[in-house]
Amino acid sequence: MSVITHTLRWLLPLVVFSVHAEPLYWSATNGKISLTIIGSVHVGEPSMFPLPNNIYQTLAKSDGLIVESDTTIQQKIVYPPTTKQAAQVLSQEQLFNLDQITTKFGLNAQQIHQLPPWSAALSLQFLQLQKLGYKTKDGVDLHLMQKAAEANIPLVPLETMQFQIDLLTHQPDDGKELLISIIDDWESNEDMTHCMIESWKAGDKINLEKMMHLTEMSPEMEQAFVTNRNQDWANKLSSGKFLPTQQGQYVMIVGALHLIGKQNFIEMLEKKGFKVSQQNRSKKANCEFF
Repeated sequence: MSVITHTLRWLLPLVVFSVHAEPLYWSATNGKISLTIIGSVHVGEPSMFPLPNNIYQTLAKSDGLIVESDTTIQQKIVYPPTTKQAAQVLSQEQLFNLDQITTKFGLNAQQIHQLPPWSAALSLQFLQLQKLGYKTKDGVDLHLMQKAAEANIPLVPLETMQFQIDLLTHQPDDGKELLISIIDDWESNEDMTHCMIESWKAGDKINLEKMMHLTEMSPEMEQAFVTNRNQDWANKLSSGKFLPTQQGQYVMIVGALHLIGKQNFIEMLEKKGFKVSQQNRSKKANCEFF
């Protein structure tokens, strides 16, 4: 599966709820189009499922599943030439910490040094998620894509894989900020990732917003990865031209952090004339972000 499956989504003791998880989700309508909008985490583990029954029921009678991108089909991706290597953008301390991490995983440090920063960051993130027991095959969006395929429900991608690769690889210094964040926060990422998953299960919006503040990106990166995309999605869904049928019912699954915080997608959709109401019954997650 493409590396993009493990990215954008970093802007990512577990509790098994007695019935099912109750993630954040909303209903939205403008009189012609009805949306059920679900916040996703792009990696997961089996205890996150099943989702609430009404999500599956709504999907079964929907006209399509709206996703960030369609990762279920092979797409020809063009990667830019490497202009900077990971070792060139790191301080001596960060390079030492990187080598400590690669040694723990039995990796060749020099090979990681030679990767472009964005690629090195994704490699490290993928290894850490594997260590914590989270897999992309258990991500919420892929779970619903599989359900849609079983019911012959079409996917409606908001973006191409090439767009997402370009977004990632065209960041300043070939993704220096992403790599440094992964290295500097390596020790705290384990507890933070566990708490993120638990907060997602509980639909704990307040806790997830706290996490956003703790993992705040630079204004430029937040604009590119979050705000601009939220606006583009709201424009598309309100245009009357984007969806296959302009009167119908759709399920939409996007990263949960697009749906909370400042300039989130839900607020932008409301400004486009959609009436939106939260549907999940939030619980307090049994963890805190510090």
